[in-house]
Amino acid sequence: MKKAFITGATGFLGLNLVQQLQKDNWEIIALHLPNENLKYLSQFDVTPVAGDILDPESLMRVIPDNVDAVFHMAGDISMWKKNDERQYRINVLGTENMCKVALSKNVGRFIYTSSSSAFGSHSHRITELTPSNALDCGMSYNRSKFLAEQVVKRATDYGLFSVILNPCNIIGSYDPGNWSQIIKRVIGHSLPGYPPGSGTFAYARDIADAHIAAASHGQRGANYLLGGVEASFKEVMLEIVRITGADTVLKPISRQQLKWAMCFSLGKSFFDNTEPKITYPKYQRLVGNLTCDDSSARDALNFSTTSMTEMLNESYQWLRKEELV
Repeated sequence: MKKAFITGATGFLGLNLVQQLQKDNWEIIALHLPNENLKYLSQFDVTPVAGDILDPESLMRVIPDNVDAVFHMAGDISMWKKNDERQYRINVLGTENMCKVALSKNVGRFIYTSSSSAFGSHSHRITELTPSNALDCGMSYNRSKFLAEQVVKRATDYGLFSVILNPCNIIGSYDPGNWSQIIKRVIGHSLPGYPPGSGTFAYARDIADAHIAAASHGQRGANYLLGGVEASFKEVMLEIVRITGADTVLKPISRQQLKWAMCFSLGKSFFDNTEPKITYPKYQRLVGNLTCDDSSARDALNFSTTSMTEMLNESYQWLRKEELV
């Protein structure tokens, strides 16, 4: 039986990976922060261990020697500038700690969950060979994921067998507030309309399966973009209306309207110190057109794409089961 060590196991994508690893009969050791809520993780046959990727000593205690695969999924996905320092520490310094311990523990493979955002912001379809502009695009999350990748690549030069995965926007079960926010807001009539942008949306289970495949078939030091279904936000939201039966009427929102909403949201945040509903990075997502070529992952990892209807419906049904909508 293969053994996996997972960081970020209590998160949205982490729980999907745990679910798929369990189906494949892996032995799973799942890292969680001390006093973290284990409500969903406890539903699976895992060995939970307390620790912190910012505490190397705790990692030395809980990561076994010679484990078959370390899946480093923990990260800070904040889009609020106020959290930039924390995000750097978690995404970059935390990854550095994980790499150092993984090298000392002689792990079989180190699978790092990065993001398509590590390539920065582009107006054209990206591939693994697209030069990243993350350091100059003005978004902390993009920058931190790019810098974390450089940490992993340096560790690879020192002997770590690493594979870097770059998912796009992920939809599926166990998501209480990421892209599922759109579903909640459509149902709750709190979404005024659809923005002009588009994106690439991936099914969480497909992404999890790609991680498992990377532990067996990923090329050392390689990046793999994990795409999915390309769709406009209009198409996504209209599909949510159809699936949920919501009586929401959606109208187009222009770039200028979004800019005004962003300015208002940032101004409000300055006075009440609450996270803005629309930050600059979120605005960029809403007006951008993120597309990628995932043919490398399809060839090497047998990556597949599930329909938009299925991934949205699963997310919606999970939200209903958990009484979150």
